[in-house]
Amino acid sequence: MSSLLYCRRFLLRSSPYSIDFVGDSSSISSFLLSSRRRRTLCSSVSDTKPEDPKRKRPPLKSFTVQYLVNSCGLSLESARSRSKFVKLSSSKRPDSVLALLKNNGFTFEQITRVVRSFPSILIVNPESVLLPKLEFFRSIGLTRSDTAKLISNCPTTLSLSLQNRLIPCYDSLKSILVEKESILKCLRRGYWIFTLDTVKYLAARLSLCRESGVEDQSIRRLVQNGPLVFFCSERKFNEVLTRVRSFGFDPKKMYFIHAMLVFFHVSESTVEHKFELYRQFGWSRDEFVAAFMRFPNCVKISDEKIKGTMEYLVNSAGLEAGAVAMQPFVLGLSLEKRIKPRNMVVSELLSKGFVKREDLNYFQILKVKECVFVHKFVLKFQQVSSLQPSL
Repeated sequence: MSSLLYCRRFLLRSSPYSIDFVGDSSSISSFLLSSRRRRTLCSSVSDTKPEDPKRKRPPLKSFTVQYLVNSCGLSLESARSRSKFVKLSSSKRPDSVLALLKNNGFTFEQITRVVRSFPSILIVNPESVLLPKLEFFRSIGLTRSDTAKLISNCPTTLSLSLQNRLIPCYDSLKSILVEKESILKCLRRGYWIFTLDTVKYLAARLSLCRESGVEDQSIRRLVQNGPLVFFCSERKFNEVLTRVRSFGFDPKKMYFIHAMLVFFHVSESTVEHKFELYRQFGWSRDEFVAAFMRFPNCVKISDEKIKGTMEYLVNSAGLEAGAVAMQPFVLGLSLEKRIKPRNMVVSELLSKGFVKREDLNYFQILKVKECVFVHKFVLKFQQVSSLQPSL
């Protein structure tokens, strides 16, 4: 404001408004030019402000974005987005956090994933908050690699209370799984389990399973091998249980659990589609149900593999479609690496008269381990045939 008042006084004192401009165009031009210069001078004076010392310091958000990009490996776009959730004023605390993760077996890619999903970890106290949780995971048997994988897949695990969530969660799993190795298998398959209220989930699921007649041994197998199924929503869990029961599976048999694992991932329409596919090779509805109850994964096999395997077994190997339905495990074997090579060896032995068809159990031949097959059907006849051990 003082600058503007100065300009006004300067103009009034130096502008002879009493001059008669009429008939003097050069005077008018000079006056206008002079006025423009004065206005420019006033403007420059009024715009000049004392330098703000704070402007020399980089903006807080700019430093945060820069740190996320340079130290954490985030893209610029991702860093800008995550900077809304964390504000860094210096690198001291975040450097300590990154060092702790690195010293505990986290790769740079895993650290990037953790920071991207949980950026506020950079301002958490590493010694008093993070380290005790990492030590807890090691105390229950998880290796550094396991811990890094678990946390990088579900970074918010580190935001959970050690006393109120992590320890109670482990204890609840131990109450049903008992053995330490079973608990570790469950955690490796369900890295997100610590984010759930497992005490509540276990109580509800155990009640439903026991009411359906599922034995505790089978329940333990489900928790260990299928935590995604066991800890799914109540609606989905009831739906899976109902479908398995309606299909005729005995809840006292382990195949009941296998069927639950399959039905969780496979819809009713997919099961019907697979039945139509098997029916093209001669299976009846009863044979399909029988095969499914013996080998539930037969409905998870790709259409291409089903067609290729059934085509070979029925048309090339000469097996009855009904016989395959009684031994459906063969559908899960590799056609190129096991079924075809072994069939070629057996066909050669039959053609040379070394074995008789009635003495062979074709499904047992496909089932035995490689070393047993080679010893019994290759090395035994190596002296008297052109067969090679590599077959």
